[in-house]
Amino acid sequence: MEFRCFVLNKLLVGICQREVTNFYPTLLERKSDLKAMIVDFFVEEVKGKFRSESFTFDVYVTKDGRVKVLDFNPWGASTLPLMFSWDELEDESREEGDELELEFRIVESRCGIRPGLKTAVPYDYLDTSPGSGWDEFFKNADVELKRQVSLTEAGA
Repeated sequence: MEFRCFVLNKLLVGICQREVTNFYPTLLERKSDLKAMIVDFFVEEVKGKFRSESFTFDVYVTKDGRVKVLDFNPWGASTLPLMFSWDELEDESREEGDELELEFRIVESRCGIRPGLKTAVPYDYLDTSPGSGWDEFFKNADVELKRQVSLTEAGA
């Protein structure tokens, strides 16, 4: 199962199920174990080894309990907060002592499913606005195609 982890000012403040369009009863049974595995992984493998102070990362937890990083993403609007809002994640009233309380969210019933939120494709892959990665890709592809056509015509 995949999870999105939220790190604010070098502290893990949120974890949630990445696939929010389904209810998985097994997650309810394993919730505390999954949280502990992901927290341990963060402390041992990620904390202090990534230059950004605030970011998100996605992990996959295997059936045998291994945690694997899938990717890292920037903190903020370009990354979907899935089962959180950015305001919730940054809310300092959640503080417990000197640290923000870690919240772990999963879809806990069929009523909690978010059918409109699809996460199969990263958000940045969908962004085709001017200046986006795809916009630059298409511009470069167009330039390359024109170059190849002109070379073919010159050689014919």
